Amino acid sequence: MHTTTLARHGMSSVRNGSTWVAFIYIVRRLVPMNTPELSSTEISKALHQVFDTQILNYGAYNLVFASGSSVYANSDVAAQQQPHQEYFLVGYRDTPREAIIAPLALPAIEATGVPTSVDNTNAMRTFIVGDGTYGIELTNGTSFTLRFEPLMPVETHHGSGVLDQQLDIEDFKRVIIDAWQI
Repeated sequence: MHTTTLARHGMSSVRNGSTWVAFIYIVRRLVPMNTPELSSTEISKALHQVFDTQILNYGAYNLVFASGSSVYANSDVAAQQQPHQEYFLVGYRDTPREAIIAPLALPAIEATGVPTSVDNTNAMRTFIVGDGTYGIELTNGTSFTLRFEPLMPVETHHGSGVLDQQLDIEDFKRVIIDAWQI
């Protein structure tokens, strides 16, 4: 192990014979020994908080959680987003048909940009990319590729666990993907 690697993790130098001690120190700082296991309900509540603080009338939406990517072709829209978004909360409802895609960061569980509303006025198309992966394109050049896992592993600063969203994904597909699919 190099001294520069250790310095980045809080160690300033290495003495002969202490490499193993330094390694254990780094591992303990990077991977907490007592990471609590969270239930699906606890994960859901933590994720809901990000959505609920950004969206008015948040109670009208069902939520699903996805990993994926985003493209914001409009520079005004892109300016409101953080780069390299890879996690998204998707609120959706049937009446009126709408989805709100809110990017967030893990393990901090915090917003990484302004949520994007998708409705009958700006939805260009949805399409199936692969098993559990869908594309959503808007008329303003914004697009998302979202991967939904029925049992999604989630790691946060509060702990980790598996989010069970099997039924919600099927409902989301019916309400949003099937409605605007071309």
